[in-house]
Amino acid sequence: MKKSIISLIILALAAACSLPGNVSPSTQIPPEAVFTQAAQTVAAELTRVANLASPTNPAPSVPTSTNTPIPTNTLINTPTNTPIPCNLATWDPATIDVTIPDNTKMAPIQAFSKTWRIQNIGTCSWNSSYLLIFDHGDGMGVTAGYTQQLTPGVVNPGNWVDLTVNNLKAPAGTGTYTGYWRLRDPNGVIFGITPAAGTFVVKIMVVATTTITLPPKVGESGTIRSDAGPFPDYTVGESNADITRTTEVFLSYDISGIPSTATITQVKPDFSAYTTEGNPFGLGVLNGYVTDYGLTLEPSDFVASYTPGNIVDWGSTTALNNVEASPELKTTLSSKLGTARLQLRLQFSGSNMDAVKDRLTFTNPSLIITYTTP
Repeated sequence: MKKSIISLIILALAAACSLPGNVSPSTQIPPEAVFTQAAQTVAAELTRVANLASPTNPAPSVPTSTNTPIPTNTLINTPTNTPIPCNLATWDPATIDVTIPDNTKMAPIQAFSKTWRIQNIGTCSWNSSYLLIFDHGDGMGVTAGYTQQLTPGVVNPGNWVDLTVNNLKAPAGTGTYTGYWRLRDPNGVIFGITPAAGTFVVKIMVVATTTITLPPKVGESGTIRSDAGPFPDYTVGESNADITRTTEVFLSYDISGIPSTATITQVKPDFSAYTTEGNPFGLGVLNGYVTDYGLTLEPSDFVASYTPGNIVDWGSTTALNNVEASPELKTTLSSKLGTARLQLRLQFSGSNMDAVKDRLTFTNPSLIITYTTP
């Protein structure tokens, strides 16, 4: 830098000294002016050089501090383990009602049994000391304070059990009835059942009923012997002193008068009016079969073999005298609603080979049918 400045001064002086000497006195520049001009030139150049050497730098920017928020602590909820009770039960809504679903229609004073299916979801096993108890509501045949054994065995945690109350009976009056039941442990503590408020129920609707008695349809019912028939009586068994001629009874009942929308609540076969010869039940069990033989009875309707598939049977005269409801006949009749006939065949299951005429002759084998309509 110093060398550059000195060079500029020398150049300026040289320029001043080299001015022409023949300039007229009137135009000649005084020496002082020359030096002044040279000095001004040097000063200007020095200023230019200084500006180049020391540029004006902008003031450095001061970083602006930003406030970074301090993270707050977020509380994490740690799940707590809820202890499982010793005694707790639940059910599956699809399977709880093994019998008598809620709002089942029943006839007044109709007998029935109720079965629930529940699961042990507690930590303790249930044994024969646990009880099923009637808690409150409509007893339907049981009284306040009724209890029965929950199970004769053991129901371990996770297992299912069916609970049945027998000998229940619909009230005599029409309406909706509900009974509430609960469970009790050996210490007398009533324990819960989910997903309800601790109880499970039996709920029925008692409705007005119609009861009819249907006799066999004359002309469509009778006896077929293995070698002849039909005959207008109702005889089943052996028609002679050996098994070469056996008879079967065919019964046709006109059910066209029962509305197709009816609910069959009960069917009782009343075959209690009869006479006997020999020992008819020595031939085995008297079986009743569903058979659709049509409106005309023919010899070809006789069945020579002893077939399975009976829906009702009697093993003695005592059983015949006891007129009781047949669930199988109820189911069969329900499936026939909307048709004209329910037809049955009566047949003994074997022979005793005693060379004695063994047979039953019925007087009026009827069906007592009870039903409700919407």
